[in-house]
Order: sequence, then C-alpha cells, then structure tokens
Amino acid sequence: MNFKSDNTASVCPEILEAICEANHGHTASYSNDDYTKRLQKKVDEIFETQTSIFFTNTGTAANSLALSALAPSYGSIFCHPEAHIQTDECNAPEFFTKGAKLLTVEGDNGKISPNELVNKIEFYRSMRPHMANPCALSLTQATECGTVYYPDEIKALADITKTYDLSIHMDGARFANAAMTLGQSPADMTWRSGVDVLCFGGTKNGALMAEMIIFFNQKYTRDFDYRIKQAGQLMSKGRFLATQFLALFQDSLWLHNANHSNQMAKRLEEALRKIPGVFIVNPVEANEVFAFIPAATAGALYDKGATFYAWGPSDQNIYRFVTSWMMDPMEIAELEAIIDTF
Repeated sequence: MNFKSDNTASVCPEILEAICEANHGHTASYSNDDYTKRLQKKVDEIFETQTSIFFTNTGTAANSLALSALAPSYGSIFCHPEAHIQTDECNAPEFFTKGAKLLTVEGDNGKISPNELVNKIEFYRSMRPHMANPCALSLTQATECGTVYYPDEIKALADITKTYDLSIHMDGARFANAAMTLGQSPADMTWRSGVDVLCFGGTKNGALMAEMIIFFNQKYTRDFDYRIKQAGQLMSKGRFLATQFLALFQDSLWLHNANHSNQMAKRLEEALRKIPGVFIVNPVEANEVFAFIPAATAGALYDKGATFYAWGPSDQNIYRFVTSWMMDPMEIAELEAIIDTF
C-alpha cells in the first residue's frame, strides 16, 4: 500500500514500448529528429496554437529554466508558499535566473489570492529600486495541496499580471490530473487564460524522466536553446524523450492515466473519511489527499503496511497520500479492510 508519491510508480508499458520502437537505426541528434518534429505538431494541435517545445529530464530543471526566461537577476517571481519551486527545488530557480527572488503570496487550498497578489506587487513596486522588481507569477496546476485552478481563477490572476506587466509560468507536473478534473481544453487552461509558458509533466504520469517546456509566448524563446545547453539539458538523443510524449498523447493515454489516479484518490478519500477522528484538509481535486490523522492512528496504519508522508510539522498530524497511474484498486481495498477494524 504505497501512497508516498506518484514518483514511486514504474514506467507506463506503452512508453517503454515506444522507447524500444524508437531504438533502431540512426537519426538526427539534439532534437532535430523526426520524433521531435512530429511531437511539435502534436503539441500545437492539442493546445490549438503555435508553440515552441524543449525537453528536460526533471521538473526542477524545467521550472527553473522556464523562469530564467521570464525574470532577470534583479527581478522577483511570485508563487504560493506551498509551491514546489519554493519548498523543494534547492534554490534552483534563483540559481538559473542568476538571482531573481522568489516571493510568496498566500491563498487558501494552495491557490494564490488575487487581492494578496495585488498588495504584494504594489508594495514591491513602490520600493523601486531597493526591492526586487516583480516580473513573473508562477502557478502550480494541479496545486501542491491537491486542488486545481479553474480557468476563471487563472484569468483573474492573469488580468492582474497584465495590469502590472508580469508574465505567467505554470508548473504542470500534474497538469494531466488537473485537465481530467476540469474537463477543459488544454488551450483554455493555459494560453487562453494568460499563461506564457507551461512545464508539462510527463514523469508523474508514467514517463521515464521526461518533462517538456511549452512556450506559448514566443518572445521568451529567444536564446532559450542556449539556456537549455548551458544547463546540461540539451539531450543528444532527444528522440527518446519525444517518443515518450508521443506515446502519452496517443489515444489520450495521458488523460487515461490521470483519470485512473484521480479516481483512486477519490476512493482513498472516502476510505480515510471513515476513520474516527480523521478529516480531509483540502478538497480532493487531483491525485493527492491531505488528511488530519491522530498520531496513534497514523502509527497503526504504518504498522499495517501503509506508506505515506507526514506533511508539515509533525505535531500538526497532517499526512499526504498520493495515487498514481498504476495504483492497483486492491491496494485501496486492503486499506479499506484495515480501516474497517478501527
């Protein structure tokens, strides 16, 4: 019963098959191959606009490099306090932007408050040139709290960024999960709502170390190939990354995988609600469940073989459960059987 992370899941068999199929003969290197060209056309089709795509093998590299194109060293990037770039990326955004400052903006359920954003922008702009100049807003979709931004929420934030001339970056490590929940087109979830660049997650959705940066606003792609190369993220055998995304997009596998993990999360939520003294902390809108669980009960679950993470200070008794594309319903059933004994 492994509920630690969707990173613990194996690689989707369709992706392994696609990698093997691509593993024949010679082809152009450094993403000049036919696989990447086909993928570029497919991404343009899915997002209903002209895009520019680049590969990395980690989400940290994708987020940090994308942000480096949006913010200068004297700039600032607004994000939620729970954002991955703030809590889990070892100052990589600051490193790749050569000094841009991350500034947090509060908001319920992992989502940035528009009013708080306006207050922060105006305060930092009023302190020119002594404080970092607001340059970008980073949104996480789905959020680190397991919730999703609805298009109207993104549009409200985008209206603010347009007023103050900020760009928008979207960390889409779990973009597929959000897409399944919203039932909206990828275009409506991104550029039509004001997003300039999306880091499209593959790894958490069944891929093997494959992330994709998708630029909708072409002005930020200038010299981005140099940034990718300098960061050691220009893959010589780019076909093996491109073919993974082609496999995910084939017959909407990316959405099928996300739907399964989302459904498993809802079932998990229902099971956890049955435990005495437990309550769900955030709305379950993707594939993460955050729950308050009395310490003794959490310990009993651990003892019975369930694995999950403590979230935040240990005395808060908040725990995170994550489901994946390959979650076996029998694991949920096993947990349900344990819960029935409480």
